[in-house]
Amino acid sequence: MPPRSPSLPRLRGVSRFEFAIVVALLGLLLAVALPRLQAPLAAARQARLQQLVATARATAALFHGQCEALAASPGRCDPVLLSGVPVAGVHGWPAASADGIAMALNLSGPTADIHWQPEQIDGVPALRGRLGPAGTAGACEFIYAQAASPGAAPRIELIDATCP
Repeated sequence: MPPRSPSLPRLRGVSRFEFAIVVALLGLLLAVALPRLQAPLAAARQARLQQLVATARATAALFHGQCEALAASPGRCDPVLLSGVPVAGVHGWPAASADGIAMALNLSGPTADIHWQPEQIDGVPALRGRLGPAGTAGACEFIYAQAASPGAAPRIELIDATCP
């Protein structure tokens, strides 16, 4: 092999040290950027949860208004047709069940992202609505406890502590 001409520059690759510095800088940039990218997701989930609670309140009020317009007796309010779909009721308000408030909320928009869990709160049937998981964000929950007695209203509460 002929000797190299001194006028040609010597080609050299990237050293391990230079490569390690580049990898460390990329890691630092990702560590700073990822939390900033997750903040809008958490804010969107909180807004979705607040929208669901407001919709649950409005839907329950609509059900109750239609029930009062229909009935001289509370028995005629079960079920009430909302948008042509029968929604089960208890004491003039939507029942805390899949064919009650869950059905009524489904009529107002898509609810595939909500997981329903039946419960009892102070001896009254309730339904916990939980937004589907999204990465490391919290559960994002609200409670709908049906009306405990005639003349009482349902309890609809946002559980703030569950949605960071």
